[in-house]
Amino acid sequence: MASQNLLQSPPPRPQPRSESHLILGDERAELAARVFTDSWRGLLLSVGGFGVVGVIGVLDYLTGPELSFVIFYLLPIALGAWWGGFAQGILLSMACALSWQIVEIAEGSAIAPIIQLWNGTDRFGIFVITSSLLSRLRVSLFLEKKLARSDPLTGAANGRTFYEGVSQTVECLLRTEQPLTLAYVDLDNFKWLNDKLGHSAGDEALCDLVRTIHHNIRATDLVARLGGDEFALLLPERSELDARGILERIQERFSQEMVRKKWPVTMSVGAMTFPDPVRDVDAMVRRVDELMYQAKKAGKNRILHHVLHDADLERQLPVHALLAVEPLHDCGAKTLLIRVTWAAQDNQTGWLHGCVLSHRLSAEELQLWLREQTAESCHDCY
Repeated sequence: MASQNLLQSPPPRPQPRSESHLILGDERAELAARVFTDSWRGLLLSVGGFGVVGVIGVLDYLTGPELSFVIFYLLPIALGAWWGGFAQGILLSMACALSWQIVEIAEGSAIAPIIQLWNGTDRFGIFVITSSLLSRLRVSLFLEKKLARSDPLTGAANGRTFYEGVSQTVECLLRTEQPLTLAYVDLDNFKWLNDKLGHSAGDEALCDLVRTIHHNIRATDLVARLGGDEFALLLPERSELDARGILERIQERFSQEMVRKKWPVTMSVGAMTFPDPVRDVDAMVRRVDELMYQAKKAGKNRILHHVLHDADLERQLPVHALLAVEPLHDCGAKTLLIRVTWAAQDNQTGWLHGCVLSHRLSAEELQLWLREQTAESCHDCY
């Protein structure tokens, strides 16, 4: 009843949000901060850099003014700016400029003091520019790597990262014989929210969901946005009871946030615990995806959680098959058209199967296709 009332009287539109809110607040600054070392390592880096600058200054003095040591002065600056950040680069830039100036004075340079001051300031400026460029490059590379593996709107992992994470986790759990829980989350009434309040409200709801999930899972767990309003959770070493408790807590707290905002958005969850996970990630994810759609068809705003053992999963592992058809042209050769990637029996509809057009074939697939063609040719001969 409450949901119907919310649908009939939509709340006021939310205020437009700045771009920074689309990355979960100050995440960009947080990611940049992670590039730099912490305090005590930063102190060690500074002390080590000052020591290297001192050694370079001594060598510069001993070799005389004929040999240039510019590239050697840039070396500690570059390392400090790359690993320690802009502040470390500035400190080492000052140290290098001062060391160079002292060496010139010790060598008895005949240049006027005002010219020496000018040259020292010029070198310090070059050192600062080098430090700034390297530190910014380091942060940019880190952020690009982060964004390539995550969703730019919510900060959750993307689909590629999720599948890689599931594959790596399965390999580890096969050795330790620990369970694995996968979950699919889909938002209910999300289209209504976008239509009535605009996409800014939809974006905010997605960020609220990811924030709620992050606050209720461990650092070793993974949440990924697979597209639109669909999300996936990877909960390694979680039993059925543990995973169920986590999902219920996420659902309850997300529902509280949506009620506070007077948005009729809920979540349908399909989850499956695998006491004996297998290496076929696609088969595992497909089963969880089916559970999520069953939860939506059953009335939405619910969690459908099953336990599946390896014996049950093996009945629906991919069944590879190759189909050959007559060519469309008059060349007389048959063309490989379709590859059946998986097949599973359904008591109501017969057989479910997935097919893809084969652009490239493995050696085993090609041999199987050739054997089928040979057998068919022999049969035609008889």
